[in-house]
Amino acid sequence: MSVVALCPDPVAEQTSPRLTSVRIPADDMGRRAVEMLMRRLDDGRAGEVVLLSPELTARGSTAPAPVSR
Repeated sequence: MSVVALCPDPVAEQTSPRLTSVRIPADDMGRRAVEMLMRRLDDGRAGEVVLLSPELTARGSTAPAPVSR
């Protein structure tokens, strides 16, 4: 079994084994949310959709899938 966590890097690195994780870009998400809100308050336009690229860091909690025979 493999485990992948959605969490900050420091949390993933404190476990044993260290968790493979997808980093949460909280600072960037917060900054973008405030910018979008301020634009909405200024001109009343509906919000836009912003997709942030995920960052996967492989660590000790995942392994390749077994080969079927």
